[in-house]
Amino acid sequence: MINIQDFLQYNPSKLFNMADKGLQYLSAAEKAAKIIPGLANVTPKPLNSIGIVGAGLMGGGIGMSCADAGMTVRILDVSQEGLEKGLATIKKNYARSVKRGSTTQAKVEASLNRFHPTLSYDSFKDVDIVVEAVFENMNIKKKIFAELDRVCRPGAILASNTSGLDIDVIANVTKRPQDVIGCHFFSPANVMRLLENVRGKATSDVTIATAMHFGEKIGKVPVLVGNCPGFVGNRMLGLYTSASMELLMLGATVQEVDKAAESFGMRMGPLRMTDLVGIDLFGRERARSGIADPKKYLTDFLFANGRYGMKVGKGLYQYDSDRKPFRDPIVDEAILDISRNLGKTRRFYTRQEIENMLFLGLINEGFKILEEGIAIRPSDIDVIYVYGYNFPKARGGPMLFADEMGLNNVLEGVKQLNLKPAKLLETCVSQGITVAQWAEANASKPSKL
Repeated sequence: MINIQDFLQYNPSKLFNMADKGLQYLSAAEKAAKIIPGLANVTPKPLNSIGIVGAGLMGGGIGMSCADAGMTVRILDVSQEGLEKGLATIKKNYARSVKRGSTTQAKVEASLNRFHPTLSYDSFKDVDIVVEAVFENMNIKKKIFAELDRVCRPGAILASNTSGLDIDVIANVTKRPQDVIGCHFFSPANVMRLLENVRGKATSDVTIATAMHFGEKIGKVPVLVGNCPGFVGNRMLGLYTSASMELLMLGATVQEVDKAAESFGMRMGPLRMTDLVGIDLFGRERARSGIADPKKYLTDFLFANGRYGMKVGKGLYQYDSDRKPFRDPIVDEAILDISRNLGKTRRFYTRQEIENMLFLGLINEGFKILEEGIAIRPSDIDVIYVYGYNFPKARGGPMLFADEMGLNNVLEGVKQLNLKPAKLLETCVSQGITVAQWAEANASKPSKL
């Protein structure tokens, strides 16, 4: 099997070339992501005010980004308690930034003065854009968008922060699906730079142009993607996180998996990232839908035992008051029990084997996304993974890294992991071209987006 570490070890010049090339490439990729075929002459709508549904961590972070950009922020929650808790978190985050020296108290006061908390959707009647930022429950989101359709002025942009639900289903509860788009922020939203804008079937060109402008206005790197489960980022992340969980079942430890990813250059391993994002994000919905099985799925076990991640001090790791992670014997025991329940054969995994399982499946999924037209260009995928998932900048992103590894090596590794290779990956190998060359050759063809 191809070893990512062996590739770099025996080709050390590649590492340095890739570091320089990766950073230069990303700069160009950011600019390219802003270019949407067919939208060159479309003028975005003005954006001076925003309504945010949900005053939780995500809604608060989005509000901070918008307030810092000078927008009036009307933030709604279902209870006064929820609003007060959300605003307290916003103030705490701002105080932390002042303490770090990344902003001033005067700027913070100006931003806080732009917040207008509310318990009524009627407060959104004059805003330019609304972003719904509640947890991933389609029925709740449909109810919210029906209400937004009732109160918002004609032409207002209605956006969902969903991380993977069907934008078309959400849009279809309104009488204005052309104004509906996905605006997927990343946590913490006031820090992470990526904005994954998701186009639905009916989304108008003006709405797309406005969503792209929105991202730039609030200091994000906007990328347009198509509508499918998980979109681009979380669809690829699914392969990455499922591989990390499978490795635990097969014999690797939590620490070994994360160390391998971090040695590759990821800022944080996949399991610590799961703790940071919050195990309750999807665990709650699995439990509510009745499909959770704590005896066979580790995340179901963690959710059932209140181990929601870093925010509660325990998840896959145990955390101290400074959020430093420690190995937890309770988790180790649960992994062994679930592995036995699933009939897994356990063995030791080398760092190279762990890296192969984590990254080759992710790269293969990127090729499938391109062949389906969910992303416009491979560099868009790289921008998403660097700015949304902290893929090492020096490597340029998973698609550039695949080209640098050699697509024949990638294909070999994918096959050895018993994964079905993407047709586009096989095509590139058979034609002896890189995915970048494939993209250049197909640039003049109409985009599926």
